[in-house]
Amino acid sequence: MIDVDASVPGPHRLRGLVDVVLAVVAILPGLISILVEGSSPALTVGLLLLAAVTLCARQRVPWTVLAVVAVLAAIGEGQSFTLALCLAVYTVARRSTTGRAALGYLLAVGVPLLGTTVKIMLGVAVTATDDIIPAIGVGTSVVDPYVVLACAAGIVVQNTLQRRRAQEALLQQKIDSARATERTRITAEMHDVVGHALTVMISLANGARSAWDTDPERSRQALAHLGEVGATALDDMHRTLRVLRDSDDQLDDALHHSGYDLPDIGSMVEVFHAAGMPVHLRQRGDALPESTMLRAAVHRIVQECLTNVLRYAQGATFVLVTIECSARTGIVAIDVEDDGRSTGAGSIGTGRGLIGVSERAASFGGTCVYGPRTPGGWAVRTTLRTEKSR
Repeated sequence: MIDVDASVPGPHRLRGLVDVVLAVVAILPGLISILVEGSSPALTVGLLLLAAVTLCARQRVPWTVLAVVAVLAAIGEGQSFTLALCLAVYTVARRSTTGRAALGYLLAVGVPLLGTTVKIMLGVAVTATDDIIPAIGVGTSVVDPYVVLACAAGIVVQNTLQRRRAQEALLQQKIDSARATERTRITAEMHDVVGHALTVMISLANGARSAWDTDPERSRQALAHLGEVGATALDDMHRTLRVLRDSDDQLDDALHHSGYDLPDIGSMVEVFHAAGMPVHLRQRGDALPESTMLRAAVHRIVQECLTNVLRYAQGATFVLVTIECSARTGIVAIDVEDDGRSTGAGSIGTGRGLIGVSERAASFGGTCVYGPRTPGGWAVRTTLRTEKSR
C-alpha cells in the first residue's frame, strides 16, 4: 500500500484552493467600495459573500454560477459585482464556443441591467453610479468594457487550447504513422531473415544427410551449424514480433522492398563522402556479432543519421561516425556527430527518421538519445544490446 502525505495538496485540491482565492479576490473591490460609501452595506455585503461561495463552483457548473451571480448583481448594486461577473463570464467563454460565450456575456450584462430598470420603475433609490445611462458599470449598460475583456480573454484561451489539442493530435498521428511505417520495414526485413535462415538450414540439412555415411564428423558439424542458424533465426523473429504489436494488412505489399543484401558500413560512408559530406568512420572494439538483424539495424541507423546530416546540417565541417562493440558487455554503441547549423524552421522535418531509429534500438533492448551538441551541431547516440547482454 502506498502512503500519501495528506499535507501535500494534489492537483484537485490545489485547483480548489485557487478557485477559493479567485472568488475572494473577485468580491474584494465590491466589499471595499460598499464599506467606504456605506450604502446598503448589509444587503450588498451578504450578496457578495453569497457570490463568492457560488464562484467556488464555477469549474463544475459555469453556466449556473454565471446565472446566479448575474441575479445577485441585479438584486444588489451592480458595480460591486463587476469583477465577480468578469470571472464567471471568463470561465463560461473558456469552456464554450464563441457563440455560447456571446450568450454568456449577454446574460452577465442583461440580467443586472434588467434589475436596475426594474428598480427605477418601482421607484427604488439607486446610487449615482447605478444610473441607467452611464456606459461603464454592470447593470447600467449593455456594453461593459470589463466584462467584454473577460469574455474576449476566455474566447482567446479557448481557441488557443483548441489549436494546441489539434496540433497534439496531428503530431500523435504523425508519430503513429511513422511507427507503423517503421514496423512494416522491420517486418519486411524479418521476412528476409527467415528466408535466409531457411535457405541455409536446408543446405546444411542436405549436406549432413549426404555425408552421413561417408563423413560422420562433417555431418555432425553441419547439424551443429543447423541448430545455431535455427536458434538465431527464431530469436530474430521473436525480437521483431515484440516490436510489431499491431497487425498490418498491407504488410505483404511491402515485403519485396527490403533486403539484407546491404553494403558494408565503410562503403555506405564512402557514398555520403562522395556526395560532399566530410564524414569519417571510426570503428572500435570487437567485431559486430554474426546477427543479420543486428548488422542490418546498425546499417539502417547509420544511414538514417547521415541522411539527416545531409539534409539539415548546413555548413558542417566534420561528421564523425563511431561504432564501438564490446563482446564482454554485449553492447553496440553508435555515435553520429556533426558541427553543422540548422537550415531553418522547417529543418526538423517530421521526425520519422529518429522515431525509426528509436524503434530499432528498442527492438534490441537499447536506447536512442539525440539533441544539440556543444558548441554547435547535432549528436545522436544509439545503443543496441546483443543477446549476451540481455
